[in-house]
Amino acid sequence: MNDEIARARLEGAPKPVRDALMASREDLPAGAIAAVGRFFRLIAERGEHPSAPSRATFEAACANESALGLLLRVLGEHAPSVCLAEGRTLRREYYRKRPGGTEHPSRSASRQASPSGPAPRNWPGAWLALLPGLRAAPIKDSSIARHITSVNRCAAMLPSLSCPPRLGWLFAWELAQAVQTEDDDTGRAGVTARTAATYIGGLVGLGLHGGLDEDALDGMRSVQAHLQRQGRRVAKKKDARIAELYAKGGYDEVMRVILNKLEEADALPAWRAEAEAARATAAVLAVCMNDPARTGDVATWTLGEALVREPVGHWRLRWRQGKTGHWKEAGELWPEIGAVLDEHILGGRPWRHAQRRFEELRGCNWLSFTHEPYASRWPSETVKDAIGVPLHDLRTLAADYLRLHDPVAAPRIVAVLLGHRTQKAGEEYRALCAETAAQREWRELRAVHAQASGA
Repeated sequence: MNDEIARARLEGAPKPVRDALMASREDLPAGAIAAVGRFFRLIAERGEHPSAPSRATFEAACANESALGLLLRVLGEHAPSVCLAEGRTLRREYYRKRPGGTEHPSRSASRQASPSGPAPRNWPGAWLALLPGLRAAPIKDSSIARHITSVNRCAAMLPSLSCPPRLGWLFAWELAQAVQTEDDDTGRAGVTARTAATYIGGLVGLGLHGGLDEDALDGMRSVQAHLQRQGRRVAKKKDARIAELYAKGGYDEVMRVILNKLEEADALPAWRAEAEAARATAAVLAVCMNDPARTGDVATWTLGEALVREPVGHWRLRWRQGKTGHWKEAGELWPEIGAVLDEHILGGRPWRHAQRRFEELRGCNWLSFTHEPYASRWPSETVKDAIGVPLHDLRTLAADYLRLHDPVAAPRIVAVLLGHRTQKAGEEYRALCAETAAQREWRELRAVHAQASGA
């Protein structure tokens, strides 16, 4: 088409957009002028503003996925003032319906056909005979899954063991030594005593609920207890990670990363996946600064249930903890945290649409914006990529700040903040607080004596 026809088709587009497209006509893909012209004509007909076009406008302007992809690419490059968030949401739905996508019929059929939770891999027959008892045990599904996963790790070691897989003290002992030893031939790294204790704990759980005799159970328990004692004598890797985070500034570093992630999202077209991931990372960090939660809980929060936005702009958080089954009430989140959550759900839309966007997403997962949550480890992994430590370390960081601020009151406050339901859960931390309080009192006594002797 000639310039006159192109300008006529772009008549409804804002002048900066029209001029940018006309200046780049030779480099535009086929159909770009017609697609953009149709889009802006529909915006005018519907009385919408380019800063917040509706999903319906994108649907009406694009007959299929390829047309939508073309429109998003051209607008993203030549019309940065147009918010493409609703168009990207529509395109994600196309992705999910593709073969292999989460909403493709073949995927849903395979999900229905496969049992929930991990499946046993390469288990000996004697172990498989104990599995029905474990699956029927009166414990949480997550605990059953954790036991099966640990037993799968044990089963993977069987080819390298000389001891037959008869559950008991001897097998558990040899397995514990093997998993802690590096294997140069296979490149397998050795695990810590704590991790080895977890693996043996999976076998104990399988035997306990599967009906294994008490002597064999007691033998494996003694190996597990030995590994746990070893683990307590070795400094946790978490301690080194927390020390490194402290060196970077602690919560100052976390806040810096939140701001960097929001700036990173602002520098990208709002509809890009990278921008969405950056805002989600900032939101996870922000909420867990306000109330540090476990990654499995964070992954499952739902908008309108766990996270609620009030019309005045306040956000509230309340959820049932997966580990304890008890409700955790965070109450009203700090205003700064609410602002980050607003940016997250808006995805580049105007601020005035925050409550409307929240109502649209009511009932959806707060990270994926769909009814399907991300994997339970996603919040922890994305936080680790951002600040160098997994999400759980923010719980330790919060506890350390409180311990250093007021070691006497800290155990009680931390028990509420972290959602501990038993005395045992905070036993190690209470001992550390008592030690810190004693050290502080001793320093104060020394200062008094030094002052007296100097006088």
